[in-house]
Amino acid sequence: MDRKQTTIRVQCTCCEAVLTVDKASGEVVFTEKPKSAKYSFEDAFQKVQKDQETAEDQLTEAFAKEKDRMKVIDKKFEEAMKRKDELEMPIKPIDLD
Repeated sequence: MDRKQTTIRVQCTCCEAVLTVDKASGEVVFTEKPKSAKYSFEDAFQKVQKDQETAEDQLTEAFAKEKDRMKVIDKKFEEAMKRKDELEMPIKPIDLD
């Protein structure tokens, strides 16, 4: 490393950009943004279609689970209504007087 250099090159850990920083002032002199991968329109379109299909599948699955859950809750309610006569009525404090 040359001691006469007045700048330091640092790579950002978040965005992978390369920052050129002045040693004396500590200010960023230049920023080189990372090169992003190029996507074609077809690739992006296929990704969107795949995401839509996945979302539809998830919605259908969630709807089916909710239907099943409501059936279970209805069965539990019916069982509780059948057994309501078996339960004793609690003694009210006012009845003890």
